[in-house]
Amino acid sequence: MSHWLGRLFQKLFRSRSPRAGAPAISGDVDAEMREIFLAELADIIQNISKALEVWRTDFSNPTQTRAMVRAFHTLKGSAPIVGATPLAELGQAAEHAAKQAMRKRNPDVNLIQAIEAAVALLPEWADAVRRNQPVPAETRNVISALKRYAK
Repeated sequence: MSHWLGRLFQKLFRSRSPRAGAPAISGDVDAEMREIFLAELADIIQNISKALEVWRTDFSNPTQTRAMVRAFHTLKGSAPIVGATPLAELGQAAEHAAKQAMRKRNPDVNLIQAIEAAVALLPEWADAVRRNQPVPAETRNVISALKRYAK
């Protein structure tokens, strides 16, 4: 079953790429659902930020990369519920990048910077979802960097 869901996500994300000026969330989203998502996103941002801070001091300790992988995985799964498909794509790319970083004792500096850029973009996403604003401008570039350096 999970293999089937994974393939479905791949098809969804392959066909969509965040466009500049596109709304951060698509479709009508219940206000209560949006608030629940924003609360979860705040927790995700806090958890990822803490993990990233500790990870920077010791890349060989997989505990922090596991925490980042879990948080990005949660983001990947919850963002589509409120129509934030580009945010889910960012979560998917960052999850993959964090997994790649976990496999290496000394990850490439470009991979580290791409993960840092993804984390730095999350508060902008929270604001965009909260205020019905467009997709944050750097989303496409960060997703591309994550994919490029996580190979």
